Amino acid sequence: MKRGDVICPQCNAGFRRIELASRSGKPGEFRCPLCDQVLEVFDGSTEIAYRITVAPEKLFE
Repeated sequence: MKRGDVICPQCNAGFRRIELASRSGKPGEFRCPLCDQVLEVFDGSTEIAYRITVAPEKLFE
């Protein structure tokens, strides 16, 4: 299992990224649910999950 953090370059939302090499996933892409920016395109060779950890500052204005 690999863990890491991803920051959306458009709205600065933060996400925790977890990749499981022991499971295959589905090909596709992950878009920021807040601004629709593409953050990653994946081929389905591993299972990848994202969870928002830091909301962008503009949500608090």
